[in-house]
Amino acid sequence: MMKTNRIVFALIILLCLATAAGAQTQRKVIRVFLDIRETNIEKHSTVAINTLTERLNAEGFRVTTNRKDAALSVEGTIGSRPTPVTDEVKREGGVNAEASASLRLMVAGEVIATSVERTLPGDWSVQLERVGEDRLIEIAGLIADDLIGEEIVREVLNSAQSAPAAKARPNIRTARMASPKKTGVSFLGVVKMVQNFVPEDRVVAALRKYGIKFKPRESALAQLRGFGASESLISAIKGSSVNS
Repeated sequence: MMKTNRIVFALIILLCLATAAGAQTQRKVIRVFLDIRETNIEKHSTVAINTLTERLNAEGFRVTTNRKDAALSVEGTIGSRPTPVTDEVKREGGVNAEASASLRLMVAGEVIATSVERTLPGDWSVQLERVGEDRLIEIAGLIADDLIGEEIVREVLNSAQSAPAAKARPNIRTARMASPKKTGVSFLGVVKMVQNFVPEDRVVAALRKYGIKFKPRESALAQLRGFGASESLISAIKGSSVNS
């Protein structure tokens, strides 16, 4: 009887340890609220919100329609405008348009990062009912790239997942081509790396290499702590240069 009790007790301990380990590795759901208005129609931009929602969801975030449920919010304006067309497109009744956007990443009502983008003009051979819709989709994608910092995050995730390899002489030309277009680790990039349990030393190395492109306000740091960032990572963020 005593032996049976010891076995049952051991099984209970193992179950508790497994539950605790699972709780530590479970990702938190991070909700984002989008408040993006289109200047052309003076309403919420369905095009931009749908594009950003798809990208953010793909990166592990969850877009919510309830501001109170969100830990983060992206707010600002987006719009498109017609521009001069080439003679060939003009003869066919086509249009030419470009788009621009100015958005802010907000935490607890404070702006911690801004993103301003503008597309190049694009031609269509057929008159569209809504000028520049493709450009609006394009600008929303550029904004998502900027806010998430996709290139840097991918570089760190790949380095964390790949096995150590023998050192080789670097290809300078390739290294330059592969370098991120925009320096600075984004706030959402830090969150994603924390969520993916990237080894802390690799995250810190990226911070030292690229700096950050968000303001390390206390509201932002408090959110990072809540998302699972350690105090040593918070210290590394505080000591990183801000690239605006």
